[in-house]
Amino acid sequence: MGRTTTQDHPKSLAKACVFCRSRKIRCDTARPQCAKCAAQNINCIYRLELPSKRPTLAEIQELKKQRSTLESFIIKLQNSPADLREKLLVAIQVRNSRLQLPEDDNDLACYRGQPQPSSPSIPKTSAANATLRSRCGSPESLAASSDEECDISPFISLDEAGKPSSFGPSSALHCPDTDVNKSTQSEASLERENVRNSLIAKAALQRQSERHLAFMPDVHGVPTELAMHLLDLHWSRQHHTFLLTYRPAIMRDLMCNGPNCSKFLLYAIFASSSKFSGRIEVRDDPVDPKSAGRWFFQQCDEQLAQDLLLIYPTVPTVVGLLLLGSTYNARGETSKGWLYTGYALRMVYDLGLHLDPKGTSNSPEGVELRRRVFWGAFVCDKLQSLYLGRPVAINLHDSHVSRDFMDTFEDQELYLPYIDPQSPNTAYNAGHCRPSPIYSVATFQQLCLLSRIMNKIIATFYVVGATPRNGQISLQLVDNALQTWQENLPEYLAYELSQDEFDPTPYPAPNVMNLHGIYHSLIILLHRPFISDGHLRSTATPSLSWGRCTSAARSITKIALAWKNAYGLIGAPYLLSYVIYVASTIHVRNAAGEASSGQSGEYSSLLAASLGCLDELCLANPGVSKPLKIIRGLIDARKIDLSLGKEVIKVWSNSKC
Repeated sequence: MGRTTTQDHPKSLAKACVFCRSRKIRCDTARPQCAKCAAQNINCIYRLELPSKRPTLAEIQELKKQRSTLESFIIKLQNSPADLREKLLVAIQVRNSRLQLPEDDNDLACYRGQPQPSSPSIPKTSAANATLRSRCGSPESLAASSDEECDISPFISLDEAGKPSSFGPSSALHCPDTDVNKSTQSEASLERENVRNSLIAKAALQRQSERHLAFMPDVHGVPTELAMHLLDLHWSRQHHTFLLTYRPAIMRDLMCNGPNCSKFLLYAIFASSSKFSGRIEVRDDPVDPKSAGRWFFQQCDEQLAQDLLLIYPTVPTVVGLLLLGSTYNARGETSKGWLYTGYALRMVYDLGLHLDPKGTSNSPEGVELRRRVFWGAFVCDKLQSLYLGRPVAINLHDSHVSRDFMDTFEDQELYLPYIDPQSPNTAYNAGHCRPSPIYSVATFQQLCLLSRIMNKIIATFYVVGATPRNGQISLQLVDNALQTWQENLPEYLAYELSQDEFDPTPYPAPNVMNLHGIYHSLIILLHRPFISDGHLRSTATPSLSWGRCTSAARSITKIALAWKNAYGLIGAPYLLSYVIYVASTIHVRNAAGEASSGQSGEYSSLLAASLGCLDELCLANPGVSKPLKIIRGLIDARKIDLSLGKEVIKVWSNSKC
């Protein structure tokens, strides 16, 4: 039996013509012209099309699995209280057009900025004894795990002398620690409060013993009085930013030649503190402040080479390199700062600091010191990545260290700006405000939480492969995380920018101001890619992003002016200059729009105030001159006349001291 001619057409030929298909009407498929096309007197076209691909059985099963997972997640949302529901929604990740849902409520704590109080205790998660979970190694998770969730014992190795090292289970050098549970139990046998009280008591006793340093003939070749001056500068300023230097251990070992204070570390402290000193003897050129500390920098370089410190890493070397790296960045020597910090971050892994030291040390002081050094390095890594626009070196999924710092002795100390007794009236000693608690440990714990969100911002919005689509998906989630972090700040760390010049509340300590400045700069860094000339901009400028950037930039300038009024900017860290620079990038845009529309000069005033602050910061931080030059270039390119701006906000030029 012969076949019909219609069956001779290829399977890829559509049955209905283009006109009938577009109108969604029945086509009689007549050739060369169907009845509908003939009635309309139009060409009848039949188009060859590839047959639609049918999903495979595996794809169907995967879609069913995803649907089931989503249905279960929706039911979980419906049955959860409002606060947990919000945390679950924020923890959703979107990667490559696929949803990644939180597997456990414990995965949410770090992302949502849950506060980690420094006293009296930090509650442990209910999953403290859980085995290592898959999310601990997930690169997609912002907060890979809670502080107590992962079992790190498989990643601890012992050398021939029984010393812990960090060769993981895949390494040919890995030697399992059969007594790791015993070591953790020995620490666990000490009551937590007893450990805390012991560390605080030892810190207080050691502080009283520091006076004996004055009787030493010299400190590693440096006159004792000058050494004490530079140490006091360090403990008053840089120390409270990152808590890298554990004061009780360093000062004790300085006087008894112990392992926690090497000559290299001491010279690194002297070098980084010299920029805050107005003394002539710290300068190579008496009339050039930029030469301050040059001799100490040279000594550090010699120590690195002579003692082979880059080959045989130690914790003091890590701390010294991190201090030098930050200082070189502040001096404008960014390549050297980047490399020194990179050496330190590699040593963090080599020394196993990325694994919680409960499994590697029985000494409470050793645990405290290693935790502080790791988190100090983690924060330094994220801030340097933002400052230089380069990738991070330590990722969340590669580490697991608790933020439970036990020694809270410094928390309730009152902050008093350091006054050099030899020259009390110089500009280097500005700041005479009423003392306020420094909350050093609590502030640093919050900075650690904020650095986790920094990591998310860098990985999502400031990598080469960032796209507007993925950025838009994550924008609101990260913005919610930042807002929740601020809402969950302890009351004593909150900083409301008062508009009342007679407000009796004293200014917070500089480290607290620094924390809030970084928070506001992250809001700008999150939203700036989406505004009109941002690298992830869309066809329309989101008004929300403009508003968030403008508000955050205004807050940063007010914080900078308050800092200047309270403590003076000569002794401020270079990180403040980066925060002000980020704010200035928004002030420039707003001031340009303000000038073109003939509006009042509010943004011009904020921009002028920010430039004034950057000018002052250049004295101790010469590297600030480059971002300052960039901002002035933008002002010239946009033809902004700062002289037309209104008077700088008056309340911030008055003193509450």
